[in-house]
Amino acid sequence: MDSSLLSRTPMKNPCSVLVALLLMPAACIQVPDLVAPPDVADCSDAGEEPIDLQWVSPADGAPVGSTARLQVQLTGAEPDTVDLLVDGTAVTSLEEPFVLDWKTQSVSEGPHAFVIRARRCGQEFLSAPRQLVVDRTGPTLVSRTPEDGAQWVSVHQTVRAELSEPVMAGNVNTRTVRLLAGQSEVPAEVSLSQDGRVLTLQPLELLPVREVMRVVFDASVTDAAGNSVAMPSQGWSWRVPAFLPLGDAQTPRPRVDSFSLQVERGGTPLVARLGAGTSSVQVERWTGVAWQALGAPLQGSAGDPQATECVLHLDSSDTPHVAWVQPKLDGSVEVHVRRWSGSAWTALGAPVIPVLSQASVTDVRMKVESFGGIPVIAFKERNASELRVSVFRLQAGEWRSRVGGGSQGVPNLTSLHLELNQWNEQILGWSNTEYGFPGWAISVNRSSGGSDLGYTAPSRQAASSMFAMTVGGDGRTVVASPVQSNGSQSVLVQQWPMAGSWERVGNTYDRVPGRTDASATALKLDAQDRLIMLLEEPESEASSSVRSLFVQRWTTDHWEQMGGALSANPGATPVSHSQVGTDKDGRIFLAWTEVEEQDPTQPRLHVHRPNH
Repeated sequence: MDSSLLSRTPMKNPCSVLVALLLMPAACIQVPDLVAPPDVADCSDAGEEPIDLQWVSPADGAPVGSTARLQVQLTGAEPDTVDLLVDGTAVTSLEEPFVLDWKTQSVSEGPHAFVIRARRCGQEFLSAPRQLVVDRTGPTLVSRTPEDGAQWVSVHQTVRAELSEPVMAGNVNTRTVRLLAGQSEVPAEVSLSQDGRVLTLQPLELLPVREVMRVVFDASVTDAAGNSVAMPSQGWSWRVPAFLPLGDAQTPRPRVDSFSLQVERGGTPLVARLGAGTSSVQVERWTGVAWQALGAPLQGSAGDPQATECVLHLDSSDTPHVAWVQPKLDGSVEVHVRRWSGSAWTALGAPVIPVLSQASVTDVRMKVESFGGIPVIAFKERNASELRVSVFRLQAGEWRSRVGGGSQGVPNLTSLHLELNQWNEQILGWSNTEYGFPGWAISVNRSSGGSDLGYTAPSRQAASSMFAMTVGGDGRTVVASPVQSNGSQSVLVQQWPMAGSWERVGNTYDRVPGRTDASATALKLDAQDRLIMLLEEPESEASSSVRSLFVQRWTTDHWEQMGGALSANPGATPVSHSQVGTDKDGRIFLAWTEVEEQDPTQPRLHVHRPNH
């Protein structure tokens, strides 16, 4: 059949078409794919059924962060398109169910007008405008207590952070704001002020000492826009040391040249000090909040040169006694001794005159006998031909002298110590060189009933002249002397019981690993008869000139660390002349001098108490 006949002859019904197709050869014709016509909106009811757009969230005026979750509800006819307009400009489209997480980076921070627009059949329908505040900046720490990097923080410290803007109260709790000591959590009560800007952590226990404390915020602690608290890049941390400073450094004059520390049994420290630019000695007592002068400054006669040394001592009733070395205009020297009456300083006898003519006086020491309240002083005096230790005791208002046993004719005598045992026997210790022996010898001598009893030397070849000594209530004498060990200087502690010989207290000791030279600068037996030792030692081999103070306490069979390296300027300047005192409860008080990093010629006095 000719296909043209099919094209010209109208088909009466589908069956005729099917028959014709079956009669056609298979390869004679191709039938194109049938494409469905595009949907065309039914606009017959346009204008009769409007589209209503209602905001679901966020609320008008609400802040939004980096991502704004927008939700609207549409009722009425089905829209052709739905768009978001920000400040009148279409920025994106919405699809059913008309919930959009829109990134706000394309607009500036601050208030913007948001409108949802629906279109249908050439008509536009708009939601009510909603002003939202774009805020992509998280809250920052305006102030912190303690400050980041603080070195002297109390174990009772309350932790406080003031924020630049409020945070959501519902997200602030003990799980989202934590206080850490190292990696361990310290339990604390967490609270937020009513305005949402001040966050407080009140520890439920004392902060652990010798730890680095830090505060950690969870990301869920956010402002109303959902921005997390922005912590500083270095974080927020501080140190809780074993000891805290008492007030500011004591610098009433440009420098502190000599000082002496004592502690009352109840725990109140006192210092006597003198500095350049004055001839007077000032005694001060800590009030709990500040240092307060105890009486007027002490000095010799009008016009006398500056005093050169001072020493403070408390008797068994905590009455202060002070002595100082007073040069005279004619080149001579005196030692003045005063006792505090409760309202003023009273002289104890006439000034002490050295035994040797034209002698200089150094290393003045003072103790007060436990019964009778009689003061005893000792000092080293030297003239052009002689060197000796002189001991003076106040008897019937006059100072009577005697030579410290074994101290005459000793070359290079230094590091003088004076102690009284429970029988008020005088115990002197010093270091000196010996003919034919290298190093320094430590000498200890006890005066009993007018006789001098020399102990065997605890050390004959000490690495340096510096050593420390104390006497216990049981009569034992304890000495810490320097020794060489593994290429560096360590400390050997020995004790001499009332009957016996020198016994070691542990092995040779130092605090810092490596080749650092340690020296014992003070020993003290507290009210519980526990031995306290102060070491001055470099913090590291790399900074051998920067010496810090280390406090150790002997506990049965080992030295217990009482804190880390102590220094007012950690890693910068060396401590020197460290002293220790204890109260009736065994609390340890420390004092030392240290120069300012900016001016190495100006020593300052630093006094520290236990951090508890």
